[in-house]
Amino acid sequence: MVTLNDLRGGTEVSGLTNKITASLLASLFIATAWSAPFAHGETNYPDVSEDITGNEEIQYLEDQGIIKGYPDGTFRPGNDVSRMEAAIMLTRELGLSTDNRPNPNFDDISKEHPHYKYVATLVDEGIIQGTDSNEFQPDRNIKRIEMAAVLTRAYNLENEPISKDFDDVNGNRKYVSEVVSNRISIGFPDDTFRPNASTTRAQFSIFLARTMDNQFKNYLSNAKKDPNFEEVDNEDIRGTYIWHAENAIEEPDKILEFAKEKDINLLYTRLDRTQDYTVYNEFVEKAHEAGIEVHAMGGHPNWALEKGEKRLNMFVDYVTSYQKAVPPRQQFDGIHLDIEPYVLKNWNGNTEDVLKTWKTNIQTFVDEVNKNSDLETSADLAIWLDDYKTPGEQDTSFSKWFIDTLDHTTLMAFRDTAAGTNGIIDVSKKEMEFAEELNKELVVSVEMQEMDENKHISFYEEGKQVMEEELDEAKRHFNDNPSYHGNAVHAYEYWKVANE
Repeated sequence: MVTLNDLRGGTEVSGLTNKITASLLASLFIATAWSAPFAHGETNYPDVSEDITGNEEIQYLEDQGIIKGYPDGTFRPGNDVSRMEAAIMLTRELGLSTDNRPNPNFDDISKEHPHYKYVATLVDEGIIQGTDSNEFQPDRNIKRIEMAAVLTRAYNLENEPISKDFDDVNGNRKYVSEVVSNRISIGFPDDTFRPNASTTRAQFSIFLARTMDNQFKNYLSNAKKDPNFEEVDNEDIRGTYIWHAENAIEEPDKILEFAKEKDINLLYTRLDRTQDYTVYNEFVEKAHEAGIEVHAMGGHPNWALEKGEKRLNMFVDYVTSYQKAVPPRQQFDGIHLDIEPYVLKNWNGNTEDVLKTWKTNIQTFVDEVNKNSDLETSADLAIWLDDYKTPGEQDTSFSKWFIDTLDHTTLMAFRDTAAGTNGIIDVSKKEMEFAEELNKELVVSVEMQEMDENKHISFYEEGKQVMEEELDEAKRHFNDNPSYHGNAVHAYEYWKVANE
């Protein structure tokens, strides 16, 4: 579960699939001495002062009628949460029947135990297990690795493996992977997960309050107004793509040095959302100091399909949670998608259905970003999609709907000449007209990757100088269009090694 170090490191409570809600955690509190009539006013616990981490969260939960202290008037914020309390919590939240459950035959839990039925139920459901010595140990604190295991089993958490290793996790790596990649816990700054550490009542209070109300995420995260920071918002874009997340993590200074050399002022930066937020903090802050916007980037062809909506939402959740967890100078300026479903086998012959789900997912993306942040939304758009109609709006080109829906669109005008038929200017013409009509911004991007076939779509053979000359010509042509927002080059890793 989330510890105080997790919280100070910027953890956001999110990605709890299916049924993890505030009521789940509330069940834990109700299972002990935590239930009370609705109350107002300040917390009067003698052991909860302003110096106690979580005091505002405890007061908030008391005001909501969710928790109360012990009969002696104390709250005991440092007390551990027991395995039995966790069993009661999960059984109640999941709505599991406790009738006629087989006896797990633990040596330390008989049928006469007042809470036997909860243990029997969770063991029967395969959610919780006993020890190697055939005991349940109901009064022992539940360890972080045990909580990771029961949450994974109870809520069928599924995700990709975490990309970083924890020095102290050997067995049960799957459970750690699930809670980390679902942003339930991210571990500690020293690359440990501390699987045997316990969870206290104060820590549960913090976790619950943050689940219920975003104000506590901001309170704990340093994401506060910064009068000494001026937002970076460039008008004439000269951008590139940081296509591999490890580049931003492993060579941030090289990227920024290259950006300064090439007068780049926008970086579409792919993220690895299984990483701790801190791997991006310094990179974004240094970019801002250099006048460079950083837009968080993610995407996969499947994100245009119904089955990809979950992954898309998890990416949005990661980025918007990051925004709440860091000060403004370390926040991203935008969130960018690269979704190209036409590379999938089911595009041909099923185009209408794919466009329909793609449209739905893009709209959901914009709605969720706008609801949870002030990030600028953008996405890549293929030049030929203007020939397709928008599902449900047959009089509207899909490209026009796309441009209208996002704050700005990056048009993949992948050609190696500016002028002439099928040049950058020609293939961008219709989208530029859409953008002007809709009062939207359009960034024109070009390719620098080596191409074995269709060499006319990349500047790889021509090299950097020719690319600059052609981009200058395209810029002169589009400068009179108020929607023209600049250029971008795909991508940093190709551009930096390209022929001169």
